[in-house]
Amino acid sequence: LEPHRDWGYAKDYVEAMWLMLQHDEPGEWVVGTGKTHSIAELVHTAFCCVDLDWREYVTQDPKFMRPYTEITPLLADASKAKRELGWEPKTTFVELVEMMVEADMRSLKRRFNQGLLIA
Repeated sequence: LEPHRDWGYAKDYVEAMWLMLQHDEPGEWVVGTGKTHSIAELVHTAFCCVDLDWREYVTQDPKFMRPYTEITPLLADASKAKRELGWEPKTTFVELVEMMVEADMRSLKRRFNQGLLIA
């Protein structure tokens, strides 16, 4: 759960794409938050949203694990997009995870109410 990624919200990225389309000259811009968070942070934050301790529910199977030294952190440098397009991400990591959990909870509730899930 140690690999780090630059987690961002698709809506923020679509706004960046719109700004790219409005730019006078074609160009190449990187979009991202410029911040990394580990998978462990993602899991911890998600489980905190529902007041659960993730360690009681999440296990790791060694056969699916790659050595951490083989995993490159993915981090975007969106400074050009900020400078030339005036774009910055609006959604924080915690807000993103909260939105994802809330969407999953709404989906589960809907499926439960339709009799598709058993408690």
